[in-house]
Amino acid sequence: MGAWSATILGNDTTCEVYERFIDLYNWGENVDEIAAIVLDEQAENIIYDKTNVWLGLALGCWECKVLTSEIYAVVKDIIETGEDLKACRELDASEQFLKDRQKNLDKFLNKISVEKSKARLIKKQPREFPSIYVPGTCLVYKNSADNYSGIYIKESEHFKNKGEIQFCFLDIEEQEIPELQLFEQSHLYGLEKLGSQWKTAIYCGNVIGIIYEKDTKGLFFSALEKSFKVVGSLKSPDDTKWIKNYKGGYMSKNYADNFTDIIEKFRLEALAKFPKSEITLAQLLDTVKLE
Repeated sequence: MGAWSATILGNDTTCEVYERFIDLYNWGENVDEIAAIVLDEQAENIIYDKTNVWLGLALGCWECKVLTSEIYAVVKDIIETGEDLKACRELDASEQFLKDRQKNLDKFLNKISVEKSKARLIKKQPREFPSIYVPGTCLVYKNSADNYSGIYIKESEHFKNKGEIQFCFLDIEEQEIPELQLFEQSHLYGLEKLGSQWKTAIYCGNVIGIIYEKDTKGLFFSALEKSFKVVGSLKSPDDTKWIKNYKGGYMSKNYADNFTDIIEKFRLEALAKFPKSEITLAQLLDTVKLE
């Protein structure tokens, strides 16, 4: 957790969760399903930064008038048991910070204890801009061993003032730029077959996302063009059939200076943490392809 104030939205995690909730709300996602989507995406943060995930989620739910008794109970317990303050102490928060934090937590609990009179207005959806980095695009970059590693773009959205690509690492490591056929035969990291309790989702997999905003948009596309080479394109996936275990980051000036190093760090983490899939990328796409 990166914290800059004792307010509820005064840290990276809570802001990320809250903003993601509101983005999905503005995009017309079924409002009763947004909390489940966000919690799935925040699976890793739930382990390491639980309290801030739930606070951000509760705020988004309250503003959109979908705060359930279950989510409210979790947040109430976090505040009343002092779990959030304990987490702050473990991060060496000062006594003044803890005092201010407690006041803000108490105010927050009081606020969400009363149902909001009206749900927040849905903002008009921005116009999407075209990009060569569409879902299904296969790219390579030079990794830390000076070989070519492959990635597959799962999702891609680009607008006037913000955008994002989400991609998966493949077990490609070649001295020469690989052909598209090798992408089809490659395997992903962290792909998990889901059980029958899931409605439409068949697989869940490790996905990395890089988000940019207005001030870093130019840096984002410049870094992509310098660091990656497009090999070709495969089928686009159906996001309802292939959901993600998501880890993301914001484009920054530091990313622009060492974009490949940042991507490589994510790749090495995926290799260390997740096993390779039993099925190939082509087999996966045949199962989760758009109809």
